[in-house]
Amino acid sequence: MLEQVGEVNRIFIRSQKLNSEAIIDFVKALCKVSMDELRSTSDPRVFSLTKIVEIAYVTDTPRALTNYAILFVENLSIAIFAMDSLRQLSMKFLEREELANYNFQNEFMKPFVIVMRKSGAVEIRELIIRCVSQMVLSRVNNIKSGWKSMFMVFTTAAYDDHKNIPSWPLK
Repeated sequence: MLEQVGEVNRIFIRSQKLNSEAIIDFVKALCKVSMDELRSTSDPRVFSLTKIVEIAYVTDTPRALTNYAILFVENLSIAIFAMDSLRQLSMKFLEREELANYNFQNEFMKPFVIVMRKSGAVEIRELIIRCVSQMVLSRVNNIKSGWKSMFMVFTTAAYDDHKNIPSWPLK
């Protein structure tokens, strides 16, 4: 068993050497594996879900996160885990200065927009509002292209009919 775990870890470590297109293909395949892991209603696993976030951070490939965001699951606790993982990763990315004429921040913020628009779970939409608000409050000076996705999240919240979804700052 330990030998198999070692082999799996080597695969993820070597993913750093992949080019950007190969990373996207790798993450898409990993998303399929993750979907299989999450299908268990009694004991879903989050191993692959966690690895997707790690790969996105290590390889500086925020496009990988778009695939991650599309992994909608019925299990609310896993969805919360996924959004919290994205929040942590986004906070790390926002520590870095974004170069002029780049859209790196907007790219890694897109999953929040996708989930905000597609999720039927009020708890998830509330969590996304809190996550994005926290990013604004703590990293406002570093945000550049990320504003686009952040305002898309806030705009979606403004049109949400559920009473627990804050309609600020746009209503």
